[in-house]
Amino acid sequence: MEIAAAMFMERGFDATTIDAVAEAASVGKATLYARYRDKAALFAAVFQRQIDRWLAVSAPDSLPSGARVEDVLVAMGRRMVDAALAPEAIAINRIVTAQALRFPDLARMVQREGWQRSSAAVAAVIDRFVIDGQITVDDSNLAADLFLALVLGRLSRLAMLGIETDAEEIERRVEAAVSLFLNGISGLCRGRRETPSASSTTSDRVRS
Repeated sequence: MEIAAAMFMERGFDATTIDAVAEAASVGKATLYARYRDKAALFAAVFQRQIDRWLAVSAPDSLPSGARVEDVLVAMGRRMVDAALAPEAIAINRIVTAQALRFPDLARMVQREGWQRSSAAVAAVIDRFVIDGQITVDDSNLAADLFLALVLGRLSRLAMLGIETDAEEIERRVEAAVSLFLNGISGLCRGRRETPSASSTTSDRVRS
């Protein structure tokens, strides 16, 4: 897997072959083909491995009693940005973007295992602070998806284009994204509770 990952990063998808990976890894081709039916399956395994690592390092530490939601989300945002801007992550995202139409199953797997698992991890943190009473969120899954878009969107896009962002700007954007996110969900929930026509339905949905 290490050799396959390195070859995909260095050569790209099209120029990497299972035969070349087998030769470089000193593994029999039959053995490799028995485990990965084709190159797309091998790349999917490389991606899955990267996602598992990414989620492991970007997940928050245990949340002690009294932890502030702002502090936890800023720390989580920093870790996610660091992982998303790592050279390996950028290279994988470029390959996925280039091959999405050619291998739609791979694209769906990347969406499911990448963004959706990351969003679920953020939603779990949001739910913890909803229970603690620090925030009120109508839909933690939607909130988590919006959080990821705020924190990662522009920085990831620039990285895909080969444009670097300095550490000071990254820090400023992460803190601003968390502030905007928390103010936004607070205003959204207040606005829904104050809407007379939806008062009964919304009050059932809003958790605090």
